[in-house]
Amino acid sequence: NKLAFLKTQVSPHFFLNTLNNIHALIDINTIEAKDAVVKLSRLMSYLLYDSRAEKIALKKESDFVRNYVELMRLRFSGKVDINLEIPENLPEVEIPPLLFISFIENAFKHGVSYKKPSYINISFDWDKTYLFFEISNSNHAKAEREEKSGIGIENSLKRLELLYGSSHILQVKNEKEFSVKLGIPL
Repeated sequence: NKLAFLKTQVSPHFFLNTLNNIHALIDINTIEAKDAVVKLSRLMSYLLYDSRAEKIALKKESDFVRNYVELMRLRFSGKVDINLEIPENLPEVEIPPLLFISFIENAFKHGVSYKKPSYINISFDWDKTYLFFEISNSNHAKAEREEKSGIGIENSLKRLELLYGSSHILQVKNEKEFSVKLGIPL
């Protein structure tokens, strides 16, 4: 099934880096390390079980995004300005799982520089007809890296097309900042 093939999975590097971060954190802050293990466990559970469904509660998908971002905060601890806005009163709807993760992974992969100030802003909003997801990040992509990147985003675009046809809204800008604005029908 073409749609199943295009469903993004979180990069194995993410898990390796997160485990290394938790290992380093154990001696510094045991409580924070335990909290990180719980978040990683929830993330893995979502990927292994919940994401297999055709549709998932928006609340579960937003929890997945929140846990992912919190674990990335551990990795970049203060080096990157990370802002995540998820309204408390999200609509009680179901959406296809893992719609946003390739855009988020892309932001952390290409929007972070150890030499220059970096930021990642992620927000969700909604109105009566659409759920809106926006992400923007500092753009530190190098010319040689740009050629190799984009497979996750390309798969996301194909998946959105298969799921929604022309009923979704998508704007991707790659300028001084990289940004994605996505609207999916509720």
